[in-house]
Amino acid sequence: MKNLFTGRLGGFTLIELLVVVLIIGILAAVAVPQYEKAVWKSRAAELRTSTRTLATAQEAFYLAANDYPHQFDEVDLDINLPNHGRGSQCGLATQDSRGNDTYELIVNNNWGSRHFLSSSMFLKGPYKCGGFTYVHPNTVATGVSADKMYCWEWTGNNYTAKPGDFCEHVMQGRYVAANWGYRMYELP
Repeated sequence: MKNLFTGRLGGFTLIELLVVVLIIGILAAVAVPQYEKAVWKSRAAELRTSTRTLATAQEAFYLAANDYPHQFDEVDLDINLPNHGRGSQCGLATQDSRGNDTYELIVNNNWGSRHFLSSSMFLKGPYKCGGFTYVHPNTVATGVSADKMYCWEWTGNNYTAKPGDFCEHVMQGRYVAANWGYRMYELP
């Protein structure tokens, strides 16, 4: 079909098509990593909320019993996750952990070493063994404050990302200390 103004046949030249494909490729190269980061921020927000809910339930138990719970059955929390038992999949010694194939929540009450934590971590993906921990009052730790939520990354072999990839780059945390085999980051 002829263009009435130029007299040329309609259509695109090969160079015009290549330029369009190149522009689409550049846009995709920029957009895909930003999209993945947004997806992980959303997953992290859900995990952080679950950790906060667990911490609140553990604090309520402490107020009633003057002790932190040793397992999920002791807290008033309706959680529909399978029992993972006493060992976290990322190396943390736990009292009780519950999770699915994506993440786990952990009750860690260890009077002997005075660790009272409500924790969570991803079990797969680029940030495997990264997550959040709430440090309860009366906890003995180095460089962190009690009654505060932290982002953390396992320092062992199971952690699949580079140090800071999750807590610094995704969660905008600031490194503060290492405790219990984890790098801990203060959250904004």
